[in-house]
Amino acid sequence: MTNPNQTIGFITGGQLGQMMIQSFLPFRQNEKILILDGNKNCPCNPYANEVFTGSSKDFNTVFEFGKKCDTIILEFEHVNIEALEALERLGKKVFCQAKFIKIIQNKGIQKDFYTKNNIPTSKYIKIKNKQEFLTLAENKKIVFPVMQKTFLDGYDGGGVTKINNITEIDTKAFDAESIIEECIDITREFSLICGRDQHGNEFEYPLIEQFFHEKTNIVDCITSHCEININTQSQVEAITKKILTAFTGAGLWAIELFLDTNGNVLVNEIAPRVHNSGHQSIEGNYCSQFEQYMRIALGYTAGNTEEIKPSITYNLLGAENHVGAVKYIGIEDAMKLKNTSIHLYGKTTTKPNRKMGHVTVTGNTLNECWKTIKILKNTLKVIAL
Repeated sequence: MTNPNQTIGFITGGQLGQMMIQSFLPFRQNEKILILDGNKNCPCNPYANEVFTGSSKDFNTVFEFGKKCDTIILEFEHVNIEALEALERLGKKVFCQAKFIKIIQNKGIQKDFYTKNNIPTSKYIKIKNKQEFLTLAENKKIVFPVMQKTFLDGYDGGGVTKINNITEIDTKAFDAESIIEECIDITREFSLICGRDQHGNEFEYPLIEQFFHEKTNIVDCITSHCEININTQSQVEAITKKILTAFTGAGLWAIELFLDTNGNVLVNEIAPRVHNSGHQSIEGNYCSQFEQYMRIALGYTAGNTEEIKPSITYNLLGAENHVGAVKYIGIEDAMKLKNTSIHLYGKTTTKPNRKMGHVTVTGNTLNECWKTIKILKNTLKVIAL
């Protein structure tokens, strides 16, 4: 049974939390909403009963906040794991559960999880620091080029760098515990959002295709579905089954996938939460990923994941060389376009590549949507005053 009088705590209060709360408003009853974020004026602020400021990485901050809540929903995975475990021992519900966050938030543990569960992923070596990286390279244990990803705190392309040769280790490599991955010759990048509600019902959304910005490696556009052959489809289905088997609890998982030139599907990373690749589901699917996550956390049955109509989302990022109070150029022109939905996150300041909002376009076909997206890219800009 759901509890309409419970207190729901969000860690943290960014745009993902904002969209979760927005999706929850039509069936919100007497629930109280608390937010923990480093910024009092975070995007969730207008929807909260109270906002607490503090670090999601600090044990006492997370623990004391969590004690005020019945259900705790994580907006991202970089949260003090010991505090989450302690809260679960007190009987607090955490989504997703701390034992799964522990796997996901450390990329070294995450890659070992794939190996243990026979989930295909790129070849990798774990290192403790830059010196070990250099030693392995000098001993011909590294085949360049490679990707270096720090174990902790990587987010939106942060903590990731490409090392093309041994001489770049000194100038470009992170001096931190990391994984060194082989560079995959990628032809396409996908995302699959799937999960399970508290009643044991499993669900998955149509396979999503992602298109990344060449310089920032941040997602630029996402399509609500994509065409793949039978071989690729069977690989995706096998990977999904293995992940849902390994992650036994209730939750929502966004699985980032690569398709290489040999036709192999490999797992890049998993996010234990709603994800940038599912934003188009607000307009494009019967039950958005945001409503779905709220349903799961609050004990409702999972909703219908089917596509209503084709859709594409375009991310609005802060323009290069613009830092300061935000100004949106072309909003009125964008709003004149048919079947176009603008979502601004309420952030008051911008900086290069900061996620400031997104626009979703729906249409009869993806090709129809792409034509409008092209217009939007030339119309809508995020700059500083």
